[in-house]
Amino acid sequence: MPILAAAIALTAAPAAITITPGKTIPGLRPIAFAAAPTGSKFAASMEDGTVRIIDSKTGETVRKLGTHPGPAYGIAWSQDGSTIATGDETARIWLEIADSGHKVREYRTHTKGIQKLSFNIGKTMLISTGKDDQINVYDLNSDKPKEARKILGKGLNFYGAAFNPKLPYTFATGFLGTGGGRVYDANTGSVTGFITGHGGQGVFDVTYNPAGTRIVTAGRDATAIVWDPKGYKKLNTLKGHGDWVEMVAYSANGRLIATSSTDGTVKVWDAVSFKKLADIPQENAVGSPLCFTADGNTLVTTTAGGYLQFNKISPAQPGVSTPNKFRTGLPKKRRHRG
Repeated sequence: MPILAAAIALTAAPAAITITPGKTIPGLRPIAFAAAPTGSKFAASMEDGTVRIIDSKTGETVRKLGTHPGPAYGIAWSQDGSTIATGDETARIWLEIADSGHKVREYRTHTKGIQKLSFNIGKTMLISTGKDDQINVYDLNSDKPKEARKILGKGLNFYGAAFNPKLPYTFATGFLGTGGGRVYDANTGSVTGFITGHGGQGVFDVTYNPAGTRIVTAGRDATAIVWDPKGYKKLNTLKGHGDWVEMVAYSANGRLIATSSTDGTVKVWDAVSFKKLADIPQENAVGSPLCFTADGNTLVTTTAGGYLQFNKISPAQPGVSTPNKFRTGLPKKRRHRG
């Protein structure tokens, strides 16, 4: 290649990212998603209490897990890929082995249903956000069917607690009280930071980017806000929804942010420029669950009718696997069935 042509190639702008609505599966009505840490699979909990592992490449169910007695709105897949946690409206939390569906532990420590679940990086802890206005912290190195500690909202109405994917004890949560969010140390239960925004109207969901260097909050003021966890400085406000923003999600490489709203749309944003890249219409009017698959090819949502939908990302935005330097919890020799 001539020198000039090579120079032009090296400085060319990256290809534009497009998100195209694609295949829907009318027979499946998911209410929550969790992506596998690698590949094209994700876990989906359904309205009828069933939980499936689905391959986004084919749309096929590759494994069925246990059936909850109520819908499971909380779902999480551990970073090492071994364990899926699900939490339902009867306040039951199950931990199951992803490869077999075998249940290894059960918790029932909330008095109301589970809204969200999150593993820490070493899978030594799990946090549950309950509709009873408390966040429970579970020590996965213990066989006890009880939480290690409770963090009480005392009227805050907690929503969407999520661990920082790179720090073993740090998690952020939204709430509906004045302010918007807080950051906690799961090891002590103490508050370590405050996230103030959304006009004091409250936050429904919180997520970190895969590097743990950004937080996005989903607000009742119809916006999502991107924050720097160092000092919780506001970096940008994502505007465009016409009603509450219910869910937020980062792509596996941290390049994209997806938001869903009660206005019946899902929007996708460039996480660097903060520009809107896509509007997906006719989505779930209660706020579609969101899931980017780890291979970067698919954004999974639900339609206005509540059915599973695959949205193609081009070019793909895959994640980068990194070794886990932390000790892993939930040892195989210490199983508890509840």
